[in-house]
Amino acid sequence: MGSSTAAGQGASSPSTSWVGRLQTHFRQNNSDGLDTTVTSIAFSGQTTYHQMPTGFVSPIPGRPAPDPNSNVTRALSLSPDVIIINLPTNDIANGYTKKECMDNFRLMYQAITAANVSCYITTSQPRSLTTALKDSLKTLADSVRNNFALHSIDFWTDLVTTDGLNNIKPEVSVGDGIHINDLGHNYVFIRTRDRNIFALNIPLPLRLLDFKAQLVNTAVVLSWRSELEEPGTTYELQRKTGSSTSFQPIYSRTAGGTGQLTDYSWADMSPVAGQNQYRLKITELNKESYSSTVSVLYKPKNFDIHRLYIDNSSSNLVVQINSLKEQEVLAEIINTAGVVLLQRKQVVNNAVNQFHLAVAHLAAGQYFFRVRDSENNYLVQAFFK
Repeated sequence: MGSSTAAGQGASSPSTSWVGRLQTHFRQNNSDGLDTTVTSIAFSGQTTYHQMPTGFVSPIPGRPAPDPNSNVTRALSLSPDVIIINLPTNDIANGYTKKECMDNFRLMYQAITAANVSCYITTSQPRSLTTALKDSLKTLADSVRNNFALHSIDFWTDLVTTDGLNNIKPEVSVGDGIHINDLGHNYVFIRTRDRNIFALNIPLPLRLLDFKAQLVNTAVVLSWRSELEEPGTTYELQRKTGSSTSFQPIYSRTAGGTGQLTDYSWADMSPVAGQNQYRLKITELNKESYSSTVSVLYKPKNFDIHRLYIDNSSSNLVVQINSLKEQEVLAEIINTAGVVLLQRKQVVNNAVNQFHLAVAHLAAGQYFFRVRDSENNYLVQAFFK
């Protein structure tokens, strides 16, 4: 699939185009019907919009409709094992944004891989445009490489000048500022050949961008970010605690499979005292992988403030404290300047404990209640009189 470069423009003959060379490389012997056939449905002037699946409607007005003669739906109708998409410059030259182009690439990739067909997407190529648009082509090449990883093919590096101007190298150009000659076609053929597109066990392109754990009150919040998910991908959160030697599953979910940047989170409401280690098991269509391990040290508090309020007479602050054991705590009232206005030692039991602190003498305003145990653990909560 593709535009003029994939259609062979710039090459002196069909056999010297990169697609023709690929056919020659694979079709070593076609007498037994077992060798690979390369079929091109590329046409000059095509953009990512032309090659979107049939029925796709762009959310942006004025964009081209899918072309049923050259789009994803047509390619899949040929029952391929692999589809290569080569749309190097026309989107940017037509004023479409890099985001549009990448969103379309992702959707095409999803549609193809959902049909159990491998998909490879070539990067952009250099072209004589304005400086800003040439820069866009360069960053688009980076985006394709970064997003599709082993399912990208580099058509940029061998064709671009090394002076930082992002032009086509003179030795690979046919002179129109757009198309490449036989040498250029040979360069990109080599890149395609060396990608080894029929290799088994190529890792799927899901990218786990972030995985972290954070203690929030008495829960551990696990969050992760990924992109390029395949449909059917699952995440399983696993935890290892204390002296345990193995991880145990505590939560699982099916990924959205949108291919877009996606954020996930889940809270472990029952961490154990001590070290809690977490990892993600990621199951894709043909492989399993694990994230790095993140750890949270959970030290349960001996007490917490259950409730705090001024009684109806405005004379007392009513304090309710939950305690895990019988202990003596120091209760304090502090003003907004940090001055301690009242201190009192209080024994609390293994239960919900209620006591009162006199506040009738305090002026109206905001204050803070602080409670501290013998290990210097403390909690602070604001209140208004």
